[in-house]
Amino acid sequence: MAWFIKTETFRLPRPQLQAHLQAHHAWVAELRQQGVVISSGYLVDQAGRPGGGGLLLLAAADYAAAEALVRQDPLIANGCVDWQLQGWIPAVGDLAVGDLAVDDLASAADVAAEGGGGETVTFGDGNRHHGIGAGG
Repeated sequence: MAWFIKTETFRLPRPQLQAHLQAHHAWVAELRQQGVVISSGYLVDQAGRPGGGGLLLLAAADYAAAEALVRQDPLIANGCVDWQLQGWIPAVGDLAVGDLAVDDLASAADVAAEGGGGETVTFGDGNRHHGIGAGG
Protein backbone atom coordinates (compact mmCIF):
# COMPACT_ATOMS: atom_id res chain seq x y z
CA MET A 1 0.00 0.00 0.00
CA ALA A 2 1.08 3.56 -0.68
CA TRP A 3 -0.08 6.99 0.46
CA PHE A 4 -1.83 9.45 -1.86
CA ILE A 5 -3.01 13.02 -1.35
CA LYS A 6 -5.82 14.67 -3.31
CA THR A 7 -5.94 18.45 -3.04
CA GLU A 8 -8.86 20.43 -4.37
CA THR A 9 -10.19 23.94 -4.77
CA PHE A 10 -13.87 24.72 -4.99
CA ARG A 11 -15.25 25.84 -8.35
CA LEU A 12 -18.70 26.80 -7.02
CA PRO A 13 -19.94 29.05 -4.21
CA ARG A 14 -20.49 27.23 -0.91
CA PRO A 15 -24.32 27.31 -1.09
CA GLN A 16 -24.19 25.42 -4.41
CA LEU A 17 -21.73 22.91 -2.92
CA GLN A 18 -23.70 22.00 0.19
CA ALA A 19 -25.56 18.93 -1.14
CA HIS A 20 -22.39 17.67 -2.83
CA LEU A 21 -20.37 18.17 0.38
CA GLN A 22 -22.91 16.08 2.29
CA ALA A 23 -22.65 13.37 -0.38
CA HIS A 24 -18.84 13.59 -0.15
CA HIS A 25 -18.94 13.08 3.64
CA ALA A 26 -21.26 10.08 3.22
CA TRP A 27 -18.94 8.65 0.52
CA VAL A 28 -15.89 8.94 2.81
CA ALA A 29 -17.81 7.38 5.72
CA GLU A 30 -18.88 4.45 3.53
CA LEU A 31 -15.31 3.88 2.33
CA ARG A 32 -14.07 3.87 5.93
CA GLN A 33 -16.73 1.28 6.83
CA GLN A 34 -15.42 -0.82 3.95
CA GLY A 35 -11.92 -0.67 5.44
CA VAL A 36 -10.38 1.91 3.10
CA VAL A 37 -7.74 3.97 4.91
CA ILE A 38 -8.90 7.51 4.13
CA SER A 39 -9.21 10.87 5.85
CA SER A 40 -10.80 14.03 4.45
CA GLY A 41 -10.88 17.62 5.61
CA TYR A 42 -11.06 21.22 4.52
CA LEU A 43 -8.29 23.77 4.26
CA VAL A 44 -8.34 26.96 6.33
CA ASP A 45 -6.53 30.30 6.08
CA GLN A 46 -4.30 31.86 8.76
CA ALA A 47 -7.38 33.00 10.71
CA GLY A 48 -8.89 29.50 10.71
CA ARG A 49 -11.56 30.32 8.12
CA PRO A 50 -12.33 27.72 5.43
CA GLY A 51 -10.04 28.48 2.51
CA GLY A 52 -12.06 27.27 -0.45
CA GLY A 53 -10.78 23.74 -0.78
CA GLY A 54 -9.86 20.48 0.85
CA LEU A 55 -7.37 17.67 1.27
CA LEU A 56 -7.95 13.94 1.19
CA LEU A 57 -5.32 11.45 2.37
CA LEU A 58 -5.74 7.81 1.42
CA ALA A 59 -3.90 4.52 1.09
CA ALA A 60 -4.14 2.55 -2.14
CA ALA A 61 -2.25 -0.19 -3.97
CA ASP A 62 -1.00 2.20 -6.67
CA TYR A 63 -1.70 5.47 -8.46
CA ALA A 64 -4.28 3.92 -10.79
CA ALA A 65 -6.26 2.52 -7.85
CA ALA A 66 -6.11 5.84 -5.99
CA GLU A 67 -7.24 7.76 -9.07
CA ALA A 68 -10.11 5.35 -9.74
CA LEU A 69 -11.26 5.80 -6.16
CA VAL A 70 -11.11 9.61 -6.05
CA ARG A 71 -12.92 9.92 -9.38
CA GLN A 72 -15.93 8.45 -7.51
CA ASP A 73 -15.91 11.39 -5.08
CA PRO A 74 -19.22 13.25 -5.48
CA LEU A 75 -17.35 16.57 -5.52
CA ILE A 76 -15.34 15.43 -8.54
CA ALA A 77 -18.16 13.55 -10.27
CA ASN A 78 -20.33 16.67 -10.13
CA GLY A 79 -17.69 19.14 -11.31
CA CYS A 80 -17.53 21.01 -8.00
CA VAL A 81 -13.75 21.12 -7.66
CA ASP A 82 -10.50 21.42 -9.53
CA TRP A 83 -8.25 18.71 -8.15
CA GLN A 84 -4.82 17.14 -8.19
CA LEU A 85 -3.72 13.70 -7.03
CA GLN A 86 -0.17 12.99 -5.92
CA GLY A 87 1.62 10.12 -4.32
CA TRP A 88 3.14 10.90 -0.94
CA ILE A 89 6.13 9.11 0.54
CA PRO A 90 6.58 9.83 4.25
CA ALA A 91 10.29 10.44 4.75
CA VAL A 92 10.47 11.82 8.30
CA GLY A 93 7.91 11.64 11.07
CA ASP A 94 5.46 9.21 12.61
CA LEU A 95 4.16 7.59 9.42
CA ALA A 96 5.72 4.98 7.20
CA VAL A 97 4.27 2.97 4.33
CA GLY A 98 3.78 -0.01 6.64
CA ASP A 99 2.01 2.08 9.30
CA LEU A 100 -1.35 2.55 7.60
CA ALA A 101 -3.45 2.64 10.76
CA VAL A 102 -6.74 4.55 10.76
CA ASP A 103 -5.81 6.07 14.14
CA ASP A 104 -2.79 7.77 12.53
CA LEU A 105 -4.77 9.55 9.83
CA ALA A 106 -5.79 12.64 11.78
CA SER A 107 -2.18 13.53 12.53
CA ALA A 108 -1.13 12.57 8.98
CA ALA A 109 -3.72 14.91 7.48
CA ASP A 110 -2.56 17.71 9.81
CA VAL A 111 1.07 17.17 8.82
CA ALA A 112 0.25 16.99 5.11
CA ALA A 113 -1.96 20.09 5.25
CA GLU A 114 0.86 22.03 6.89
CA GLY A 115 3.33 20.88 4.24
CA GLY A 116 5.63 19.15 6.68
CA GLY A 117 6.64 15.70 7.76
CA GLY A 118 7.45 14.28 4.36
CA GLU A 119 8.32 14.80 0.76
CA THR A 120 5.68 14.94 -1.95
CA VAL A 121 6.64 12.68 -4.83
CA THR A 122 4.43 12.40 -7.88
CA PHE A 123 3.44 9.12 -9.48
CA GLY A 124 2.13 8.64 -12.99
CA ASP A 125 0.48 11.87 -14.11
CA GLY A 126 0.43 13.36 -10.61
CA ASN A 127 1.50 16.77 -11.89
CA ARG A 128 -1.44 17.03 -14.29
CA HIS A 129 -4.25 19.32 -13.21
CA HIS A 130 -7.51 17.38 -13.12
CA GLY A 131 -10.16 20.05 -13.55
CA ILE A 132 -13.49 18.92 -14.97
CA GLY A 133 -13.62 22.04 -17.15
CA ALA A 134 -9.99 21.58 -18.18
CA GLY A 135 -10.42 18.21 -19.88
CA GLY A 136 -9.69 16.13 -16.79
